[in-house]
Amino acid sequence: MKMTLARFTTAPSVSAKLAARARNAAKSKIKILVRYVLILYREEEMRFSGLSVRQLEAFEATMVAGSVSGAAIALNVSQPSVSRLLQELEIDTGLSLFDRSHGRLVPTEQGLLFYGEVGKTFHGARNLIMAAQEIRELKRGVVRIGTLAAMSFNIVPEAIQRLRTRFPEARTTIAVRSSTEIVSSVASRLTDVGLVDAGVSFLDAKCVATFERNSVCVMDQRHPLAESERVRLEDFSRYPFVSLGELYFRRSRDGARLLEVTAANTVADIFQSFLACALVRGGRSLAVVDPFTAGFYSEFGLALRPIEFDIPFRISIIVNDRSATGAAAGKVIEAMTDLIGR
Repeated sequence: MKMTLARFTTAPSVSAKLAARARNAAKSKIKILVRYVLILYREEEMRFSGLSVRQLEAFEATMVAGSVSGAAIALNVSQPSVSRLLQELEIDTGLSLFDRSHGRLVPTEQGLLFYGEVGKTFHGARNLIMAAQEIRELKRGVVRIGTLAAMSFNIVPEAIQRLRTRFPEARTTIAVRSSTEIVSSVASRLTDVGLVDAGVSFLDAKCVATFERNSVCVMDQRHPLAESERVRLEDFSRYPFVSLGELYFRRSRDGARLLEVTAANTVADIFQSFLACALVRGGRSLAVVDPFTAGFYSEFGLALRPIEFDIPFRISIIVNDRSATGAAAGKVIEAMTDLIGR
């Protein structure tokens, strides 16, 4: 009984050891297989990482033309260059793409299958290259411009014309707003370039340039003062005055003096230069406005004359302080800087 029991108890022990060895051996084989697969995958990954667009172009052209010579003509390169690119492609992919026996280049089964995949993926890569070129040439994207009304008559349109002369497909949007609204929009990255009153707080916007021009007097071209070279401060007391309001004039000492001189003969208080220009047309009223609006309206029956005192009009070009300025926006800023400063 003891011997039988001993045999009965030791037999499962031997089987367990054998099973354990088998499991360990299987695990080892699996580990080796996994390592081998990973090595192959890495080799394939490294191999395919060497693919170039030129290789794929040469392969596609050869498949379409049916010969290396035809591909060379299509790509405007030499036949040896095409042959070299095809050989490099076969090395990098590990595929035999062509049968070169009997002096002919015949696609293999692997070559035909690979050509089908090239048709799906290579054209996508070509589209990416074209997209990159279009982005470089400013054919994509939009330059968003926020501007005061005063700069929307000549400066902004001329800046856009300069941009489109160099980059015909560049797109722009223009929003005429107040300075505070433009600053907020630029700070929020909703506007790329802003033209604002230099006296406002820029918040998270960055000022790239500030310009100062003296205001001018506008009047109907038949006005008695249209014969004068300059308009003096005392001249404003003799004619009706259209005022842009205290905010515009009290920034300077001479502006405050003008308000005093015209207090008795001010006929309208408005806050837009173009409205002031419209109101003086056809009458005897005078107005003092920015030179950009006045320059535009001089083509519509108004005369503009320099004033003998200083009421500065200051304008700033702003961009977002936390993001890079795009190429198209940079061209617009360059044009604006030149136009305002001339």
